[in-house]
Amino acid sequence: MEYATLALAFIYAVLVGRNDGSPLVALAIRSMHRTSWWPPLVLVAGVVLVPLLGIHSVAETLTALFRGAAGESGAEFPILLLATILTLAFSTKMGIPTSITLALVGGSAGAQFAHGVLDGARIGRVLVLAAAGPLVAMLLAALLSKLQAVWVGHNLPRSIRWQQTTGLVATAVAYGANDGQKLLAVFAVLFGMSVSAGSSNLGIIAIIVVCFVAGAIWGMRRSAHALRHGVLHPRSHQVASTLWASAGAVLLGSAMAAPMSMTQSITGGLIGSLPRQEWRRVRWDQSRRVAVAWLWTLPVAAISGWLLTLLSLAIASS
Repeated sequence: MEYATLALAFIYAVLVGRNDGSPLVALAIRSMHRTSWWPPLVLVAGVVLVPLLGIHSVAETLTALFRGAAGESGAEFPILLLATILTLAFSTKMGIPTSITLALVGGSAGAQFAHGVLDGARIGRVLVLAAAGPLVAMLLAALLSKLQAVWVGHNLPRSIRWQQTTGLVATAVAYGANDGQKLLAVFAVLFGMSVSAGSSNLGIIAIIVVCFVAGAIWGMRRSAHALRHGVLHPRSHQVASTLWASAGAVLLGSAMAAPMSMTQSITGGLIGSLPRQEWRRVRWDQSRRVAVAWLWTLPVAAISGWLLTLLSLAIASS
């Protein structure tokens, strides 16, 4: 394996930890007042243990996209990683909201188009279900908030602490069953393994853990700032319903083998956790960042994947 390809995969894995892991950890630490080691430990355990238990349908979907993008020889797989990384790096530099999941799907679509083998049905299904994630989370959070008000009675503080703790565990399981599997999918393709074999390979597990934790630590300060100035400054009971709602939405996606963004689902859950009369508390300019991420990331990643793949094919044929 070329060292450059491995380096790209490492950079990609660290970016996943930064973009996905650090926001989830920051939300848990801020709302639960736990020691800093507990939430990341639970999240990493979900990323590693859930696929190990045989739950990896989302990774199977992603590997099918990746292998279509890599061509018959698989030589263009580094191009997909490069297109994803460049899209994320440029977006971050310009302060434009983005999504790793959307960058991967967009880059895969562009690369497949360059190869003339666009799997439009699979890509369309993935995008439709991914777009439904935040909406489903919003509806679930609204329902859970109503049930919460009826159920907790006079034991509100104790009940909320219990809901937050179990909600974080549910979120970690959901992330490991869905959004976190983009790590497993990349390294399984990179090392020429099946997803099932990759999920139990100690080398792959070690790489995922180290890179994911490094990225999460790297992004903690940025995520803490984003949480303070994000879509909503949540109260404790709203965090609890948001965690459970986003976990439920993402697990539904997992049942349909569709990759979903956990952070976007959390945004939807936060909005849904508010009663309608309190919607004035929502920072709508921040909530629109989800739509901007879609409108920007997909076409930019697709164009990057298409152009870089065409360039790679031209170089290979010359």
